[in-house]
Amino acid sequence: MSSVDHYENFPVASWLCPPALRPAVVAVYHFARTADDIADEGPASAAERAQALQAYRADLRAIEAGRQPSARWARVFTPLARELPRLQATLLHDLLDAFEQDLAPPVYRNREHLLDYCRRSANPVGRLLLGLYGVGDARSLQRSDAICSALQLINFWQDFTRDGPNGRLYVPQGDLARHGMAAADVLACRDSPAARALIADLCGWARGLMQEGAPLALSLPGRAGWELRFVVQGGLAILDKIEARGHDSLVHRPALSAWDLPSLAWRALTMRAHHEHRAVTPEQYVQEKAAASGSSFYYAFLFLPPPRRAAITAFYAFCREVDDVVDETQDPGVAATKLAWWRKEVASAFAGQPSHPVTKALMPHAQAYDIRAEHLNAVIEGCEMDLQQTRYLDFPGLARYCHLVAGVVGEVASSIFGRTEPQTVAYAHKLGLAMQLTNIIRDVGDDARRGRIYLPVNELQQFGVKANEILLRSKPWGYSERFTALMKFQAERAHQLYDEALALLPEADRSAQKPGLMMANIYRALLVEIERENFQVLHQRIALTPLRKLWIAMKTNWRGR
Repeated sequence: MSSVDHYENFPVASWLCPPALRPAVVAVYHFARTADDIADEGPASAAERAQALQAYRADLRAIEAGRQPSARWARVFTPLARELPRLQATLLHDLLDAFEQDLAPPVYRNREHLLDYCRRSANPVGRLLLGLYGVGDARSLQRSDAICSALQLINFWQDFTRDGPNGRLYVPQGDLARHGMAAADVLACRDSPAARALIADLCGWARGLMQEGAPLALSLPGRAGWELRFVVQGGLAILDKIEARGHDSLVHRPALSAWDLPSLAWRALTMRAHHEHRAVTPEQYVQEKAAASGSSFYYAFLFLPPPRRAAITAFYAFCREVDDVVDETQDPGVAATKLAWWRKEVASAFAGQPSHPVTKALMPHAQAYDIRAEHLNAVIEGCEMDLQQTRYLDFPGLARYCHLVAGVVGEVASSIFGRTEPQTVAYAHKLGLAMQLTNIIRDVGDDARRGRIYLPVNELQQFGVKANEILLRSKPWGYSERFTALMKFQAERAHQLYDEALALLPEADRSAQKPGLMMANIYRALLVEIERENFQVLHQRIALTPLRKLWIAMKTNWRGR
């Protein structure tokens, strides 16, 4: 692999760089590019390459001491000597260390081990450039390191088809083990569902690092900031290409082309507006995720004490993230890969290594509120069911789905709200089922647009409703007396579940469970509204206004029921 290849995807010493700095930038680039060619290019043996790198380092030391370099690389070291007073020479030596390591790359045990390589192979480039711009504060250096390490990792995930045949593996052993992969599989570029899940996991890691460092591009003034915006967006564009092809980079190498330049320019130009949600803390991220959904849940969260509100907001954001995978990803294979990545993220998070803003926000609350990996995996399993089936033969089958995506959610929520009685768990689970059935009734038309019908097949048959009547969403055909009778049957079941749930709530936990009661009242008011509209849900999505939701939540808070 080329330790500076990642930088060639992006502008180097471009017109954005101030003229006064271009000679230094070009000198650093030629130094790194030539050293990389020594380590990688041509027919020389590993021993000959090592010897050449030693001679190359000797020339660097010569100009550091004010002596003339050898004639062998005079075109590199003569201009570099002129710029050396403006550069931190130890960073140049770090680059050479990385190139020497590439001659006999080790087996990378874990991500920290690989990041140590990035510290020497990529991070010096960013630090050298920041030094030229007179930027040296700790936060900027940290963000620069995150961007450069991300670029190096992106280059790895981009270059499987090049590195594999050369026997080079930059995937940590820990990641291979988690995905049930062997090093030989990657080196041989064997594509498989496990391989794609691995690459999705690795790309998520790189994207997280890039987003961590991206605020630097918005804080640097003038041309420096603009050039770094192109660098950041170029890296993210490669990740987007990998994702768009279902993470198949073991068999296809993604690359940027001239056709991507207008898109990169637009992304760089609008980066501040689009990056605001990324340049935030994990707590801010989940807050925005919850608020943006417009869900009834959000209005209930407002009345919780800050620690519990933070916990439920993070948990709800997790549910939204995995649900959005199914709703917003057209390719089922890509969606399955993303959900597999979330399973790995849950495992990593509970092992003390969360990488996504949602899990970073959630994990500090997991122990306090008994949030377990099995709860999060149940939600993921429910979303996986959406990829595997679009019909349910009977209500017990549908109830299993509702248990995963709603019943378990209710149990976790009741724990966060606060409970003292075991019976509260049964109340919360049944309430979750009631609310999920309300969602299903409300979303019959939206689900049909996606080719899904959650209403049990045997109940459609019971009321003489054909699946096509729902899928076509035709007013004169769909809204028959048979369809209305079917929907009334569904609504009666939901009302019965609400009543059964509320009857289970122990008086001792009623006060703590107010947020759940708020949600129950909001959802039940929605169900009543749908009934008033005579179940006209095929061509429209019936909803309560935000003001009405807030009023119901406030009224429940005052009355306590």
